[in-house]
Amino acid sequence: MYSKFISTMGESIHNREMVRPDWMHNIHSQAYANLWGKAYKAHQAGLKVIAMMGTDELHVTGDWRQVFPEGRGVSQMKIKHGEGKASGEYRVGVAH
Repeated sequence: MYSKFISTMGESIHNREMVRPDWMHNIHSQAYANLWGKAYKAHQAGLKVIAMMGTDELHVTGDWRQVFPEGRGVSQMKIKHGEGKASGEYRVGVAH
């Protein structure tokens, strides 16, 4: 719901009732700031930041559960599940 709302509140032809590109940019900026804050927290805790993607995807090495609580809240982290190569947890240098 969040992504649908954000993607249509700017200059979309699909949502003509609410045209607030300033809100869209403010919300995106806050999401990027939150991600950079999590990356900084991970780095300070000794985790190595591998990648940051989009507004909500952070790849780190190490035991991230010692740094971040697991869950679906804004300040929490969760494992990405899906069909792509970047989904779930993976171990570098371990044969499967």
